[in-house]
Amino acid sequence: MSVSSPTFWTAAVIVVAVVLGVVRLVLWHRKAEPPGPRWRTAVLMGLTLFAGLLLWLTLSPPASIVRTGTLIVATAEAPGTVQTAPGDILVALPEAGPVTDAIRVPDLATALRRYPTPARVRILGQGLAPRDQSPLPVPVEFTAPPLPRGLTDLSIPEPTAPGATFVVGGQVGSLAAGTVELIDPAGEVVDTGRVRAGERFALMTATRAPGLALFTLRLLDLAGVVEQIAVPVETIAQTPPRVLVLAGAPGAETKYLKRWAEDSGIDLTVNIDVGAGVQLGDAPLPLNAGTLNDLDLVVIDDRRWEAMGGGQRAALTAAVNGGMGLLLRPTGPLSATTRRDWAGLGLSLSGGDEAVPFSLDPPEDEPPEAETSGPAEEGEPLPELARRDLTVEDSGAIALLRDADGIALASWRSLGRGRVGVWTVTDSYALVLTGRPDRYGEMWSALFSEIARAGDHSRAEVQGIARAGQRVALCRLTGQSNVLGQDGRAHALRIDPATGDRACAAFWPEQPGWHVIRDGEDRQTPFYVQPADAAPSLVLAATRSATLALSGTAPTRAAPPSTSHAPGSPWPWFVGLLIVLSVLWWFERNRDIGGFLASLRSRLRA
Repeated sequence: MSVSSPTFWTAAVIVVAVVLGVVRLVLWHRKAEPPGPRWRTAVLMGLTLFAGLLLWLTLSPPASIVRTGTLIVATAEAPGTVQTAPGDILVALPEAGPVTDAIRVPDLATALRRYPTPARVRILGQGLAPRDQSPLPVPVEFTAPPLPRGLTDLSIPEPTAPGATFVVGGQVGSLAAGTVELIDPAGEVVDTGRVRAGERFALMTATRAPGLALFTLRLLDLAGVVEQIAVPVETIAQTPPRVLVLAGAPGAETKYLKRWAEDSGIDLTVNIDVGAGVQLGDAPLPLNAGTLNDLDLVVIDDRRWEAMGGGQRAALTAAVNGGMGLLLRPTGPLSATTRRDWAGLGLSLSGGDEAVPFSLDPPEDEPPEAETSGPAEEGEPLPELARRDLTVEDSGAIALLRDADGIALASWRSLGRGRVGVWTVTDSYALVLTGRPDRYGEMWSALFSEIARAGDHSRAEVQGIARAGQRVALCRLTGQSNVLGQDGRAHALRIDPATGDRACAAFWPEQPGWHVIRDGEDRQTPFYVQPADAAPSLVLAATRSATLALSGTAPTRAAPPSTSHAPGSPWPWFVGLLIVLSVLWWFERNRDIGGFLASLRSRLRA
C-alpha cells in the first residue's frame, strides 16, 4: 500500500479515529463517579475496534474468488432459455430478446470489462453487431445460423459517364429459385436474370443524362417480392481523353482506331512517320514536356519507337511518371533495343517473333471468363484475330483483357503516377469489318479508360451501405468536412486521428435519402442512405459473415479453467457496521447495565 494512495490515508484516518475513541473510553472510565464495571468499558472498547474494522471493510470490501468459465453472449434471435455450466456467465446485448437469467449489457466491451478473464466466448443468435466486431483475445464459438432467403451481397456501381453501362452485382441466400430485376427510375424493368440458392448475379444497363438517379433491385419468387433495395447511380459528365497515336507506317488498325475515336467523341490525333521526313495524318505535335503534359494517353507502335531519338523517349518516360498513360503496340518482331527500353518501363517481354491466331469466343461447353471482353451475340461468332506471341514476365503486371483461353491480350503496370501497358493484338479492326464494331469499341474503350491519365475525380469514400440510424464510416476526407443531410442541415464531421492516412470520420444519418459530403476545397461527394428496414437480409448476412470471421481470427486454444478475483460487495459489511454502531450507541446510553439485566430477568420469570 503506497503512502500516496487514497487507501492508505483512509486506513490511517480510521485507525486514528479508533485510537481516539478507545482513549476517550479509558479517560471516561477513570473519571466516572462511581466508576462503572470494567467489563462494560471492555465491551465498549471491543465494539469500537470492531466498528472501525467493519468501516474499513465497507469502504474496501475484499475481493471474491470467481471461477472462470465461458462468457455466453446472447444476440438477436438468441433462444430465451440457455443452459449454463458452473462458472459460466450469461449476458444479453441490446438487440437480444428476453433471455432468462441473462445480465443485460450495452455492448460486448462492457461485458469483458466486468468479466475480464473468460476461458472462451460463445455467441448465440445471429451474431455480433458492428459495434462489437473487434478481435478478441480468447477463443470464440459461433454456430452460424442458416443464410437468409434474400440478398446476401450487393455491389453498388461506381460513378459512371453518360451513356456508359454499369453493373449491379450480388448474391442470393437460401432462396431455392427466383428472379432478380433491375428497374429504372421510370419503373421499367431494364434487365432481369434467374437465380438459385447461393448463386451470384450481374445485371446491367446504361446511364442517361448526368445527375443522380435511383434504380431498384428486386428479388422475386413464385409468391411475389422477397426483397428489394434502391440502387443509387451517379452519372458524371466527363471530359473526353486527349490521345496521341504514333505509328511507323500506315495501316488499317490506325485507320479504324481514328474512325472509332471520332464516333466516340474522343480527341485523338494520329501521326504517322513513314521516314525521310515524311509524316502522314494530323498536324505533327512536338514531343516535349509541354505537349505531353496536355495529353492523357500516347499509343505508339514498335516501329515509331525505334525511329525516335533518346530525348523523345526520355520525354515520354517523364510524362508517364507525371501521370500520362502510355500504350505500347508491337506490330512485328521486337529488336533487342526495343525490348530493353520497354523493360525499363516495367514491361519485360519474352517471345513475340511470330503472330498467332486467337479467338475471343469461349468454347461452347465452357462459360466465358470474367476478364474476356464479353460474350458474342447469339448466332454471330466472332472472327479469329491475330496477336504477337508475347508474354509479360513482370509479376506486377495486371492483365486487362484475355482471349478465350485465358491468355492476356493487354496488360499494364504503374510507373510513377501514370501507367504503361502493352497491346498484343495486331488486327482488331477485323471486328469492324465483320459487323462487330461494338466489340471493337468495348476493347479499345477498356484500354483507354484503364491506362489513360486519371481524371480529377477525387472523392470521399463511404464504407459499405449507409442506413438510417446506423453508424457509417466516411473516409478519404480532407480539411473541414461536413455532411449535408436530406433535410438541408449540415452535420460537422471529426476525423479520427487513429485512422491515419485514410482520414475517416463516423456519421449517424437520421433520415434516408441523398446526402452530400462536403470537404476540402468545395469537393462534394453525394451518397444515398437506405431506409433502416431496406433489404434486412443484407444486414443479417453481413453480421453472420463478420462474426464467422471473428471466430476464425481468435485464438483456437482455450484458457485453462482458473480462478479470478472480482470486486466484493460492500453491503454485508455495511449492514454489520450499522448493527455494531447501534449496539455501541445503546451501551453508551445505558450505564446501569446490571440493573437493566436484573429487571429483564424478573420480567422473564413473571
